[in-house]
Amino acid sequence: MTGIDVKTATGERTSFERLVSELARQQAHLEVILACMSQGIALFDVDQRLLVSNRRYMNIYGVREELAAPGIPVEEIIRHRVNAGAYPEAEQDHNAERYMAMATRTASSPQLFRLRDGRMISVNCHALESGGWLSTHDDVTEMWTLQQEVEHMAYHDQLTGLGNRRLLEDRLRSACANAKEGNRSVLVLIDLDGFKAVNDEHGHLAGDKLLQAVAERLKESAGDAFAARLGGDEFAVLYPVPQDGRHASDFAQCLIDDLRKPYEIAGLKLGCGASAGLTSIGRDTVSVDQAIGEADKALYMSKRRGKDCVTPFDAATQKNRASALAILS
Repeated sequence: MTGIDVKTATGERTSFERLVSELARQQAHLEVILACMSQGIALFDVDQRLLVSNRRYMNIYGVREELAAPGIPVEEIIRHRVNAGAYPEAEQDHNAERYMAMATRTASSPQLFRLRDGRMISVNCHALESGGWLSTHDDVTEMWTLQQEVEHMAYHDQLTGLGNRRLLEDRLRSACANAKEGNRSVLVLIDLDGFKAVNDEHGHLAGDKLLQAVAERLKESAGDAFAARLGGDEFAVLYPVPQDGRHASDFAQCLIDDLRKPYEIAGLKLGCGASAGLTSIGRDTVSVDQAIGEADKALYMSKRRGKDCVTPFDAATQKNRASALAILS
């Protein structure tokens, strides 16, 4: 009997040692996997305490090793990030709240977090059946920067940096919606006078430089208003109806007057005039095409009047003109 007990005990000890050895081997494999991952990994239990994390996680946030030890509450880890200035000062409290909302499944995941040094971190929280969660942290700064550049190119003029027609149409859609609530806006279309002569006499390079200078001056003159280049030598400005009692056409005239001043381009003193047509975007403006069409008709009238002037759209005048043309035809 004693011999059998010894054999049994020896067999059990051997099985236990094999199990320990296998667990150690698996633990070593897990540590290698965690160390090689490009993502930061942090696993929390149902009591919101850290179970395991990897070196990448610590490096992303500058977490000290003692704050990545198992058992550390998530609140303490976040508090350390905030105190260490990981986030921009104005976003610290909000970022902490956002992360906890994802962890407790009261907010969607993933979300982007901007760090103080400009890096963008995508954080995703995966709920576990045990009640805890696994958070992954990806540094997506390069991809985010590239995406911002692509989006900027899609909505901005490459020569001048102003918004393009696509962005203007987006802003106009918002302006039409706001007009239904009683917030009127004004759209001004501007066409340069004499620009072709500059191109013909001094070349396209000088013409491009002049367009850039015009865009910069228009942006300065427009202030908080939205300015865009629609192509060629045509520009647009969209702004709320002035609240200071100033008439909309007065503001447009100021824009024209500023654009008419001479420009210093590569040692040359260049000049060009500007004509403008404007329309008011109100409750009766039903579409972007209507707003652009009305401003374009007013711009055409400015050109007919001798250029270098501003013409507001007048529905009655346009109707009479259309009737006269119909009679002539």
